[in-house]
Amino acid sequence: MTARPGGASADGPTVVAVDCGASSIRVCRVDLGSRPPQLTIVHRYRHQPARGGDGHLRWDWDRLVDEVEAGLAAALDRGPVASIGVDTWGVDYGLIDADGHLVAPPFSYRDHRTDGYQATVEQLGAERLYATTGIQLLPLNTLFQLAVHDRRELERARHVLMLPELLVHRLTGVVTAERTSAGTTGLVDLTTGDWSDELLGAIGVDRRLLPPIDRATTRVGVWRGVPVHLVGGHDTASAVVAMAAAPAADAAFVSFGTWMLVGREQPLPEVGDGARKANFSNETGALGGIRLLKNLAGMWLLEGCRSAWHDPPVDRLLADGAAIPPESAGTVDVIDVTDPRFLHPADMLGEVTAAAHLDRDAPPALVVRCLVESLADGTAQVLDQLAGASESGPVGEVHVFGGGVRSELYRQCLAARTGLPVIAGPVEATALGNALVQGLALGIYETLAHARAHLAEPLT
Repeated sequence: MTARPGGASADGPTVVAVDCGASSIRVCRVDLGSRPPQLTIVHRYRHQPARGGDGHLRWDWDRLVDEVEAGLAAALDRGPVASIGVDTWGVDYGLIDADGHLVAPPFSYRDHRTDGYQATVEQLGAERLYATTGIQLLPLNTLFQLAVHDRRELERARHVLMLPELLVHRLTGVVTAERTSAGTTGLVDLTTGDWSDELLGAIGVDRRLLPPIDRATTRVGVWRGVPVHLVGGHDTASAVVAMAAAPAADAAFVSFGTWMLVGREQPLPEVGDGARKANFSNETGALGGIRLLKNLAGMWLLEGCRSAWHDPPVDRLLADGAAIPPESAGTVDVIDVTDPRFLHPADMLGEVTAAAHLDRDAPPALVVRCLVESLADGTAQVLDQLAGASESGPVGEVHVFGGGVRSELYRQCLAARTGLPVIAGPVEATALGNALVQGLALGIYETLAHARAHLAEPLT
């Protein structure tokens, strides 16, 4: 393959997708000249928040940045690169002072400081909040985090940056915001697409702390001479970009990672009573439109139990759960995966087994079977609610992608519960979607549909 300037090969450029999930960082080289694009993970780092001396759960941000930069260096060592894009999980943020330094390590959305979020909901009004932002009410929303943030830290801050843009700032020095990560905050007005002065004022946060919101594909700086472009900063937004080569108009999606996001793409938001009472979120798409979706606990449930079992491989646990005989599987109770008890328990295995009416020392395979069936049951319920909450009508097919797609049992259970075709998508959908948006920024693709079409094998 003949190299060209800027990281392009004879067939197309190679880009680097930095995909930071809430439990794992992946830095990937993606060859956009291949069809489908060829993805190589060059660096991976598992992480989790830690409780600091103040008793709060925070991210080790300096270590995360070091791991990302190590991954980027490894990616560049393997050959030319045309662009870098960054995505992370949503809702969490960092405060930057006048010298460009972090005021304090960012809080984790699983910290208990927002347990009293309902007081803010009552102050602002649930109907008013939903009509303004279209975002489902969860204690982890940035709105509720900032409402209880230490005022002394806020006074020291010059900027509030969502984590994708906080990482971009560390790489480039640029202060910016991107619309999909901003959209997770519960502070963006759906009508204007800009920060809501009214909501910021209501929680006592200076509007000047929030940077102007830019669109994905915007070039925002360079790292070691390589252009850095905004992508769908919220990892779900990037993942949905790569959901399928040509999803049907009536398709729904399941982005199955630490969280499970169940929803559909549509041109306009739904902020009526049906969507509000069902607690659906209207999240902005990386390249426009809306993702109408609901959050469910995903692999977080399994990971929490897995740590109590001394971390056996996930693939083995899933295989053991699938091998449970039908007569034993039929005795398993499903649990409500939307229950707040699973958000940040001290003992996940204890919570899961208690909810499922199992002994805490039940065989791991039985617990895993319970979790997989419960996730399929929860997904099916959301898909049913989706038809009632959206004017787009019933769902005709379901695309499942992300780490959880490895569970064939989940896909089988979901198909049985819904009667719908369940289509397996890419495991690394987030990094692929990140890369496709960079391809749009570089002019490799013309539209989202054109970019998605390259996920399919070429016709022969």
